Amino acid sequence: MKVARSLVILVFVGVSTGFCQQNGILEKDQLERPINRKAVPAEHLAAAVTAVQAIGDQTLRGQFNEVVEKMYPRYRNRAAKKLGGKAEMAAQMKKLVNDYAASGISITGFVAEPATIGFDIPEFNEWLVFVPTTRTVSFIDPNTGRKETRNVSDYQVAVRGKGEGETWSFLNGSTLKVKELRSLFPSLPADIGEWAIPQKSVK
Repeated sequence: MKVARSLVILVFVGVSTGFCQQNGILEKDQLERPINRKAVPAEHLAAAVTAVQAIGDQTLRGQFNEVVEKMYPRYRNRAAKKLGGKAEMAAQMKKLVNDYAASGISITGFVAEPATIGFDIPEFNEWLVFVPTTRTVSFIDPNTGRKETRNVSDYQVAVRGKGEGETWSFLNGSTLKVKELRSLFPSLPADIGEWAIPQKSVK
C-alpha cells in the first residue's frame, strides 16, 4: 500500500545514501578469532534510550542540523561527502519532511522504547545498543479524504565510545540495511538480523 510505504520511508527522516563503509573492516584472520564481548552495562542501555528520545524530539522540532551532528561519525562523514556536506544533508531532511507535510503526512509523536539488546564492539572500543522506537504518523487517507493515524515501529542504533565523557551518536534503522550495519561493525554476528534487530511494522 502506497501510504504504508510512505510512512516507513518517513520514519525518523531517513536520508538514504547508498552507503558502504570501506574503512575499519577487520582482516580475515581477525574475524576468525573468538570475540570476547563484555555485556553492555544496564545503565548504558537506559542511557541509550534517553539519548534516542532526545534526538527524536529534536527531529520533531525540525532541528535537522543538530540531528546530522549526532549521526554516527564514520557514517556521517562518508554520507556527507557523497551528498555534498553536512548542511546539504540537513537540507535534504528538511525537504523530505516538507514534501511529506505538503501531501498531508507528518510525524506527530515519538517514543523511544526500553532497550534490551546491545553489543560490545571491541574493534572500535564502543558500545552499540538497538533502541526500539514508535512514531505516531498522521496522513490523509486517499480513499476517504479523512485524517488517519498509524503507529510505526522501527529502531535506532545508538553508539558511544567506552571512555569517560563520551556521547551517543546514532544510525537510523528505517533506512539502514543489515549489510551496511555489519560493514560498519564487522564483528557483529552474521545472523544479527534474525534475532537482535527490532522488528519494523505499521499498525
